[in-house]
Amino acid sequence: MKYFWFILLIIFGIKPIISYSQNDSISFYNKKFGYKSYIAPSLLITYGLINLKNNGPTSSLSIKNYRDDNWNSFKTSTDDYLAFSPGLIMIGLDLLKVKSTSNIPNQFAITTKSAILGLGLVNVLKYSTETLRPDGSNKYSFPSGHTAFAFILAEILHQEYKNKPIVIFSGYTLATTVGAMRILNNKHWFSDVCVGAGIGIISTKLIYATHKNKWKMNKNNWFPIIGTNQLGFTYSF
Repeated sequence: MKYFWFILLIIFGIKPIISYSQNDSISFYNKKFGYKSYIAPSLLITYGLINLKNNGPTSSLSIKNYRDDNWNSFKTSTDDYLAFSPGLIMIGLDLLKVKSTSNIPNQFAITTKSAILGLGLVNVLKYSTETLRPDGSNKYSFPSGHTAFAFILAEILHQEYKNKPIVIFSGYTLATTVGAMRILNNKHWFSDVCVGAGIGIISTKLIYATHKNKWKMNKNNWFPIIGTNQLGFTYSF
């Protein structure tokens, strides 16, 4: 537990301490990424913490008991692959040259940095809290890494295609399904999933707030290569 409250302080105590500079840095607090955008994921984390073990109105233990009574035979590995689905949607939209906020190199950079930050926080919590999984397989239950990763990709879809509600809804629906499957598979508590989702969203928002878009390549110059024994991309200068 020695790192637990430190991580919460990082998540909830972010302050706009980086001053704006056109060439060097970007403020955390700006019109596009102000405090309001962090309210929903912060509430998700708070709600998850309230419902730890047998606490809260919908406690993790009560949800596990419901799962055991009604879905005890449920078992699937779909959640291992479904976590990548929001990212696959983005790749598909890129191949179709649908207009997005960032071009492909910046999307790749943002996705990489968001995954490093989000999954880094998840693993610090896993190894510091050592929460036993519902099925008793190990002590690395809290929070859910699968859910965090799925919501990282869903939030990237949100940021890239803000004017396309169907795309946004699809990303969050798929990510929520991953979280539900982790519970039904008896691999995670309800609190694990809520906190994982919140961390995934906040991590991605922080990366977008600080990313500088260094690669100014025109997205329309990227073309897929699809043929016999060939699959890849080419870029025309």
